[in-house]
Amino acid sequence: MSVAPPPPPLPVKTTAEKEKNIAGIQLPKELSECKWAAGYPELQKGCFLSRVCQYAHPKQCQYYDIPSLLQVGPTCGLTALSMLLNGKPTAAELLADAIVLKYTINGEMFSAQYLCELTQKHFKSIFYKGILNCAYIKEQLTTNGCLLVPYDADGNHAPCQKSGHKAHWALIVGYLIDDQDEFYVLARHGKTRNLAVWTLSSLSQSNANLVEFAQPNGYPDCTFLLPPGGLDGPLGLKERAILIKGLTQAVVKIV
Repeated sequence: MSVAPPPPPLPVKTTAEKEKNIAGIQLPKELSECKWAAGYPELQKGCFLSRVCQYAHPKQCQYYDIPSLLQVGPTCGLTALSMLLNGKPTAAELLADAIVLKYTINGEMFSAQYLCELTQKHFKSIFYKGILNCAYIKEQLTTNGCLLVPYDADGNHAPCQKSGHKAHWALIVGYLIDDQDEFYVLARHGKTRNLAVWTLSSLSQSNANLVEFAQPNGYPDCTFLLPPGGLDGPLGLKERAILIKGLTQAVVKIV
C-alpha cells in the first residue's frame, strides 16, 4: 500500500509581502497612505480605512494602549468599562454587579448615570452633560483623559443619527489632529477589534440625537431596562458621557 507523499511546505512570505498586511487586512501593492503610522499597525489600519491623514503627518496624535474586548450579548457599555480595567473584572462580572444594583436586565446600559456609578467604583470619574464637540472635551482628551460615550452605530459601527435606535457604547482612548486642524477621536468598542477613527463632530452629533429606544433586532423577545425619563431624560444617554482620568495603561504618542 503506497503512502502519499507529504504536502509541500507552505511558501514563506517575503518582508515586502508581510509589510502589505497591516493588522489583518491585505493592503494594495501601490499603497502610499498613512506611512507615518507604519510603526503602529492598528492606528495605520484605522486611519487607512477612514482615509485620515493619508499623506500628511498629523499635528498631534496619542492614545492609550488598551486592548480590545468583544462583547457577548447586549453588553457594549460593560465591555467598554472592562477594557478600561484590562479585563479584570470581566464584562460578565460587571454584569452580575449591575443586575444586583438594578441598573440592567440583560447587560444593556441605557443610562449613562448608571454606567458612571459603576465606573466610579473603579476610577475617579465625571458624569459629563453637554455637547461633546467643545473646547472642554478636547482639552480633557489632550491631557490624557478617556471617555465612555453612547452613540448611534451605523452598519460599519461608525457614528450615525438614527434617533437612538442603534444605541451603542464606545471607549474613546485617544485623539488625532490632522494637518487641517480637524479633531478626531480614536475609539474601541465591543463589536470589532479594530481601532476606530472618527471625527469628534460626527460622534458629538450622534451622541446628541439619542432620544428614543427601539427594540434591538437581535433581541426581539428581551425586556430592556430604561431609566426614568428615557434615553433623553436626566439619567439617559442624550448629550451624556463619562470622563475618566488616572489610567495606568501606557500612552502612545506619535511625534
